[in-house]
Amino acid sequence: MKTRITFLVMIAMGFALSFYVASCKAETEVDQTVDEILAAQPTITSFMPTTASIQSKVTISGTFLNFAVAAYIGNVECEITQRINGNTLEIEVSPNARDGKIRIVTSSDKEAISGGDITITYPAPTITSTFPSQAFVNENITVEGTNLRGITRITFDTTEAIIQFQEPQALVLSVPNNEGPNQKVRYYYNTQSGEASGELSPDFQIFTPTPTIAAWPAVISRDNEVTITGSNLNLIKTIKVDGAAVTYNNFTATAVSFNIPSTVITGYSKIDVEYGTSGVITRDSVPYINGQYESYIEFDNYPASVFAIDASKDPLATQQLNGTVSQPPFPGNSYYSLEMNTGTGSTIARMKMHEETTNATYNNIIDVGNFSDNAVLHFWINTENTEPILKIYIGGTQSANRRELPGSFVNTGNQWKLYAVKLHGFIPALTSVGGTFEFRLNTGSSASTFPVKVNMDWIIVTDKVLTEFGAIDVTNDFKPAG
Repeated sequence: MKTRITFLVMIAMGFALSFYVASCKAETEVDQTVDEILAAQPTITSFMPTTASIQSKVTISGTFLNFAVAAYIGNVECEITQRINGNTLEIEVSPNARDGKIRIVTSSDKEAISGGDITITYPAPTITSTFPSQAFVNENITVEGTNLRGITRITFDTTEAIIQFQEPQALVLSVPNNEGPNQKVRYYYNTQSGEASGELSPDFQIFTPTPTIAAWPAVISRDNEVTITGSNLNLIKTIKVDGAAVTYNNFTATAVSFNIPSTVITGYSKIDVEYGTSGVITRDSVPYINGQYESYIEFDNYPASVFAIDASKDPLATQQLNGTVSQPPFPGNSYYSLEMNTGTGSTIARMKMHEETTNATYNNIIDVGNFSDNAVLHFWINTENTEPILKIYIGGTQSANRRELPGSFVNTGNQWKLYAVKLHGFIPALTSVGGTFEFRLNTGSSASTFPVKVNMDWIIVTDKVLTEFGAIDVTNDFKPAG
């Protein structure tokens, strides 16, 4: 149903001086829909002044001008600066305007066109400040003078600068990414006969500051976006991984993100960040996984308390982030460290992956088709020449869902080793994680030599054993419960 608006006009006559004139009233009802009112045909009856300079104001007179949403001089749009009332509209002449008719468009796409043309004048800019001879990319330069709002663009040789601020007496430009000496800097403005230009510098030199990279990726992979953060990153020209140029997903002064080119193979990769005419920043030996990869627990992002210690089994057990050994080769700066000082052979520490990981895909790790039906669990481990027992439960906490890696197999000496476990068939007949995926650690027996130590990090799943990083397949070394 259309909305209807009723205008009630009350006309009254009052009294004057000492005599009284009887008042009278009249009602006039105008019945129109909102659509009908908005669809009214506008008109332009006049405009002032008829000759106007760029950036100046022009007042338009007519009817139904309060519904205007756009204004043009010729084909150049001009800003509507004020809707005074239905009969009066104010616009600002664009710096790119040329002589022509004034046209306004309403919200209902109705147009009104002036009968005559407006004449546009172009006051020539005058530069009064001294322009510098050199600057860094992204550095701001202030130009002072008169009629500077008429400047339409500024170039350093053929590269256009960004004008950050512009007023009649001053403008601020940002030096473009165009490293090199002997550059001509020119400003451009419009005239009656076309575009004209003036010189700001005949011999300008641009320097490129070195981008600063605050954080490199610790691990890169095929399906996960890579982000590099820092400063002046918008000065980067190319990023290459093992010689293959990347395509940017996001590119700003503080962050650059991209995906790895398909030609890069699993292994330690080199990232080259190229900038300026010949500058290169290189990061060597970044681990790359060309396959399906999911990270579940990485102790830069998780506290040691993701492992729960059973104090009734070992009241002297301690855990923390980082211990006395060095970090694993990658990916981060923290690892889990557990020290068991007494014990009966029962579980001392336990981590339930489904409670600790923020990656909800853990429940689908061994589903049909996932990880190409070849899901492989990986984790760094260093037992400092001791022999704890490592238990893994998948699909339930019954003994049938448990496999144990005996102490003699767990012993890594005093070094980090990357262990790999093939999960398909690891628990016979199991086809789904079913909500249970747990690591458990204990001392092995009451005869163990204490303290028993274990350090762990980077619990992940891929679709192959990462032999490129020295991963050791220990699948067949795990034994059934008991």
